[in-house]
Amino acid sequence: MFEAFAQWNRMLAAGASIHTTSVRAAETFGGANKVVAARGAIIGEAMQSPWMADHAELGRMIPEKIDTLSRAGSAAAAIWWDSQTAWMKHFQHLGTMAMRGRLPTAAEIGDLGERSATLMLQSIEASARLGAASLAPVHRQVATNVRRLAAKRPAAKGRGASRR
Repeated sequence: MFEAFAQWNRMLAAGASIHTTSVRAAETFGGANKVVAARGAIIGEAMQSPWMADHAELGRMIPEKIDTLSRAGSAAAAIWWDSQTAWMKHFQHLGTMAMRGRLPTAAEIGDLGERSATLMLQSIEASARLGAASLAPVHRQVATNVRRLAAKRPAAKGRGASRR
């Protein structure tokens, strides 16, 4: 049975989820900027003195991106697949209705309207989940990098301050 208030509550929850994802994206972009700045300094130091370089950090850069983006892509693909499956089931139902050789009854039209409204809501929810799920591994990795690099850099900040 179609419950309008339940549908609206789910839609509002999806909107709140999209808002939360946008806030996390902004945090991720800010953290990524810090990581790029810190790693840029590490790369600069490595170019000046290759033997004294932070090879552990340099060695993390590419593998962690591959792992993180693979996780993000897998999460996005799983949600996308579920969403497309729901759409295909809907189209199969429409095809079945069209092939009956008669006009749909009032009950069938009501059912179709309910199915369509539910599918639209599921699509909105899938969009919200898609953004959140694909951002989560990236956000987690950036936050980890910010913490690790911040812990490594106080000595370097102190050296730069004494040179001034």
